[in-house]
Amino acid sequence: MRSNKERKTIFPTAQNEKLILVNIGPVEKRIAILNKGEFSDFFMERESKEHYAGSIYKGRIKSVLPGIEAVFVDIGLSKNGFLHVSDVIDKSAVLREMLSEDDDPAFKSQRKKHNAKIKDVLKSGEEVMAQVVKEAIGTKGPRLTTYISLPGRYLVLTPYDNNIGISRRITDRNERKRIREILSKINSLNKVGCIVRTVAENRTEEELENELKYLIGLWERIKSMSEKQKPPVKVYEEYGIVLRLIRDVFTEDVTQLIIDSKEEYVRILQFLKAFMPSLRRKVKLYNGNTPLFQKYNLEKKIDEIFEKKVALKSGGSLIIEQTEGVVVIDVNSGSFVGRESLEDTAFKTNMEAAKEIPRQLMLRDIGGIIIIDFIDMDVKDHRDKVFQLLQQELHPDKARINVRTISQFGVVEMTRQRRRKSLEGASRVECPYCSGKGKIKSVETIAIETARKLERRLTQSGNKIKNIKISSHPDVNTALISEQARILSGIQRKYRCKIELEEDLSLHIEEVILEEK
Repeated sequence: MRSNKERKTIFPTAQNEKLILVNIGPVEKRIAILNKGEFSDFFMERESKEHYAGSIYKGRIKSVLPGIEAVFVDIGLSKNGFLHVSDVIDKSAVLREMLSEDDDPAFKSQRKKHNAKIKDVLKSGEEVMAQVVKEAIGTKGPRLTTYISLPGRYLVLTPYDNNIGISRRITDRNERKRIREILSKINSLNKVGCIVRTVAENRTEEELENELKYLIGLWERIKSMSEKQKPPVKVYEEYGIVLRLIRDVFTEDVTQLIIDSKEEYVRILQFLKAFMPSLRRKVKLYNGNTPLFQKYNLEKKIDEIFEKKVALKSGGSLIIEQTEGVVVIDVNSGSFVGRESLEDTAFKTNMEAAKEIPRQLMLRDIGGIIIIDFIDMDVKDHRDKVFQLLQQELHPDKARINVRTISQFGVVEMTRQRRRKSLEGASRVECPYCSGKGKIKSVETIAIETARKLERRLTQSGNKIKNIKISSHPDVNTALISEQARILSGIQRKYRCKIELEEDLSLHIEEVILEEK
């Protein structure tokens, strides 16, 4: 039995805290970030999906396309990788894609090389070592670069460039000088370079030297493996989502990281022991009876990520329409009519929207061209305040963002760098009931959610339910029998109950019925 003090330590609820919650399932890993009580970011990874962004391959060029100045490279995946000439000769363009804006150093332009031709750089049949910049989306294969970069906690090693770049956000001149002197002492930097990340500010000489030596050693192992292997072959695999997020997001400002898997908990502690020992005390293992995400009321909030309509507290709403080329966010006043005038109503609703939109962009990882259509405001001061608030709320976003000033009609045009694969694309499929005009949950998603719904029902019953029947569409039933069998068998053991599965062709594919017997 936990003491009250221990319970508070494991389940913090203070509104000024920042929490990272990690839920590990048999086939899915989910990470939620709560900032001052607000659901601010969400990440998901499934075993059934390929994840190779950041991984390095030794491949062979299959074809050269002078018309688009690119080559296709066989790296051993189902789709050939796409390598554009700019991803071969323009270091600054590549690193801007690989790094968050937080870690952006001052890149030197390489204009003199911009007219280079792909046929002069690479030949068909040639072997090449390349890193995945972006994962495959739809019919497009993964995007590649030959400018390899190996990210660590404080540094990013750039083995094909011997310069030291320091994040622009480290503004203190003395600190920049100190860091540069530390790294310059290591003789290996005569052959390789690195970029100093923002979190390296005020780190000790030992911490920076140890990480740089580790990254250099890693690069030597990658080169050695590449020399011994024939293409196509993977020579380096990027961390999975949990360790990647810990490396990039778990900082001193996080109050606690709570995880519900003993195995992953041990892996995290081992990782932190090597790279960030001071943060180990903030990692807590959750073993409560109530599922972790349910305890923090996150399941409904996660579902809302995929809804087009986002309700605002005042009664207004956002309508988010995603197309292949552009995302449009429309702000509506809805039931909110204000107390003074239409201008007052528009201003207050727009201010609320300007605060909510950046959060939605991060949660959904919306990238590309984004058009925000605020409610018309006649007063210029109101438009300026809405735009200033929007910029302020966009500041914590690590994605690269460009925003044009608000127009007299209340329209804002912006671009945002996508940091990961679309959540919608990972968990939703084209609807067979509407010939692809809309989207529904994938069979795998429905099966996983059914298991969670079942566990909630059993938890709420206080272990009184001993027999329960799950009726579902045949496709979902098949998924429950095969892919999700591990989940259901675990639930049966945990709650000492019997689960019966029954297929029902009359049910909509998203409809699942739980019946106590």
